[in-house]
Amino acid sequence: MPTVEITIHGPITHGHDYTEVRCPTCSATHSHLIRGDLDDDAVPVTLTCVNGHDVPLPAASELDPRELLFTVAMRAE
Repeated sequence: MPTVEITIHGPITHGHDYTEVRCPTCSATHSHLIRGDLDDDAVPVTLTCVNGHDVPLPAASELDPRELLFTVAMRAE
């Protein structure tokens, strides 16, 4: 499957206290764009905020980027 790009409207939360994923540059918490490949683990999953800044994803133990991509892709269908 080719690389997918999906917009996530609303906040992305993680952890037991539902901490929001936040852009370190502009503090945006809504409308992120996630990119990655569902079939190729070698292609990194990336996240950018609504303003185009790179947003680091929390540690894999809290929020797995590939699982997030898969979940968003399934909901988008």
